[in-house]
Amino acid sequence: MLRKNAVKEKLKADQLVVGFRMEFASPLLVEVLGNVGFDFVFIDCEIRNGLSDQAVEEMIRVAESVNLTPIVRVPANRPEIIGNYLNQGAMGIIAPHCLNKEVTQSLVRAVKYPPEGERGIGGRSFSLSNMSLSDYVREANKETMAIALIEDAEGVRNLSEIVSVDGVDVIIVGQYNLSSSMGYPGELDHPEVRQAVEKIISEARAAGKAVAVGPAPLQDPEKLKHFLNMGVRYMDSSLLTLSGVLPRRLCKRSGIATANVL
Repeated sequence: MLRKNAVKEKLKADQLVVGFRMEFASPLLVEVLGNVGFDFVFIDCEIRNGLSDQAVEEMIRVAESVNLTPIVRVPANRPEIIGNYLNQGAMGIIAPHCLNKEVTQSLVRAVKYPPEGERGIGGRSFSLSNMSLSDYVREANKETMAIALIEDAEGVRNLSEIVSVDGVDVIIVGQYNLSSSMGYPGELDHPEVRQAVEKIISEARAAGKAVAVGPAPLQDPEKLKHFLNMGVRYMDSSLLTLSGVLPRRLCKRSGIATANVL
């Protein structure tokens, strides 16, 4: 049987889901993530760091064994690339640089089988499903997720048409690339950048899409609370973000001034 997408179910119920971004190959770490309560693993193939197709498939298999939903960010929004990762078992695809309606529609077409899209049949996801083709296609279209990443000023200008695309489950705001595209690289608190981020969140929510902000501001509880109050329900962390948060929390608990140890 095809696995149920627990992340998609939770998002439909307006529940928070938390994942971990993998930018390197470590099936062991994926196994640990599933056992400590994460909802999904985000395998970042845009920033590969040596991630081979075999390494990605191994991490997907481990994710399945510990009830993590495997999600892959593809290096490019092309059907042959997207289909490859879906056939390996990915339950969600993040497409970078969704600039307009046409680009976003191409993501949905690549993720979904006909009649909803143009995905081709093949790979372990179907061969191991023990389902008839018609049942598999119906269930796969129901369980897979198309996730559009808005990270360019052009995407903000075309926001209303992007969020109107049927079949998109999640809109992610890529803050750093967006700030750079707007002429304020890394200035996430610049008024124009914050206005654009909040516009994306508001319009995506109004269109019935789940929303994420990347990276999740784990180091800033007030900003995190603000995004949650705005309706952000999908968040991910990584070793990089956690390395900046955990030492500070440990120091706070122990009464040690952060500046003394970092």
